[in-house]
Amino acid sequence: RQMWIRDRLRAEEKARTDFEEKVIEATVEKAQVEFPPILVEAEIHQLMEEQARRFQMHGASLADYLKSIKKTEEQWHEELHPIATKRVAQSLVLGKVAEEEKIEVGEPEVDAELENMLKNVKDKKEDLQKALNTPRSRESIKQVLITRKTINRLVEIAKGARENTEVIKEEKR
Repeated sequence: RQMWIRDRLRAEEKARTDFEEKVIEATVEKAQVEFPPILVEAEIHQLMEEQARRFQMHGASLADYLKSIKKTEEQWHEELHPIATKRVAQSLVLGKVAEEEKIEVGEPEVDAELENMLKNVKDKKEDLQKALNTPRSRESIKQVLITRKTINRLVEIAKGARENTEVIKEEKR
């Protein structure tokens, strides 16, 4: 019984995430965003740095990874180009939607998110709290929350549009 509930929750979460992704993609597609190539280059470098940090945390190096996938850094850079382009476009569009919809996040919301992030931490909780409570980390958390609220707003709009379409179809019958 518990397994069934867990599977159902996972399925619902995946359906929600898939729907959010479709809504974001449709919004970005409609927006037809243009941006300078330097933004994509910056995003590629960010992706590469994030990956390098992950390897270092597991005791490996970027060179080891590249050797394992039989690619040069330049080849990997090119592979990341479409991913980076998509991320930049999504970021710009979500930023504009947040601005248009006047989506904001206050300090109490950042504090609540910090508490939420720390609630299951057992070891070195105070160290982590100090690290997360820096102005840079707080701003990063704030941006994550704004993005989350923006996606939720887009989903509300999409669901409203879908419901309106269904009502119109019913009225035509």
